[in-house]
Amino acid sequence: MISDVPSLAQTHMQGPLKVNGSGKALTKEELDDVKIDLENMKATHGWKEPDRSFMNDPNTAWRFGGPPDYSLTNFKYLKERSKIHPDGSLEQVVENLVKTWEMERSHKLDATQHQSVDVNKFRISANGGKVYNNQEANKVGNYNVLLDAASSDLWDNEKNTWEDSHDAFHKSFAAFPWEVLDVYSGPPKVAFTWRHWGHFTGTYESNNGNGELVEMFGFGTAIVNDKLQLENVEIFYNAEDFITVLRGEKRIENTNDNWKSTGGCPFATASEKGKKGKSSFFHSLFKKRLK
Repeated sequence: MISDVPSLAQTHMQGPLKVNGSGKALTKEELDDVKIDLENMKATHGWKEPDRSFMNDPNTAWRFGGPPDYSLTNFKYLKERSKIHPDGSLEQVVENLVKTWEMERSHKLDATQHQSVDVNKFRISANGGKVYNNQEANKVGNYNVLLDAASSDLWDNEKNTWEDSHDAFHKSFAAFPWEVLDVYSGPPKVAFTWRHWGHFTGTYESNNGNGELVEMFGFGTAIVNDKLQLENVEIFYNAEDFITVLRGEKRIENTNDNWKSTGGCPFATASEKGKKGKSSFFHSLFKKRLK
């Protein structure tokens, strides 16, 4: 288990905030400055930080000894996101649910304590790869799940433990935010597009980043129950582009041909019909679940 982390704000991503040659994580002073900038940004624009639920249970077995500090990730998310979803919108609700799931999967050791999923029914797969149940996914970690279908020259699940998989990426970025772009259907089967990004300020394998923006775009579906718990998740994205860019084998401008960081996507012509009603229904479920 990884236990030696610079701070609870940099547990999985421990790269420098800027390219400085050191490759080291943020100092306490740098993190304090980020927190001040975050509060100023929220006050200036009236923005809110994402809502990750289920972080206050005193009985939680935390991977790093305590609940994570998302101030750095939230700062980068608010500053660099491509879309601002209205409060209570379907997009915001889905985004917060996925962020809660990611927090639990990355930081809670005991898979039975993950409240964002139905622990008995939960299944997840990526790009048509192996379908993992809750315990299996928790054991191998998110990276091994999401890269399961990648060719072995890009990623070898059989050789990468949970710890190995996180060690592989944790020096690449200072933070790696995630956002929902669009949602095309409400419950029980939610279909959505997403963007994952970070500035490559650190290193990956033997390649040093120059602060360039590395983006992943993808599509996903999630089946939820009436408690707004995830039961089945399928994710699709271009894993090869992501790895080869970090290795320095592919230029960033030659990736994501069908996507735009401004929020455009191949599904942009999807119908908006019925979206408002679905949002209200989904949001009422969300509020009921958190009471």
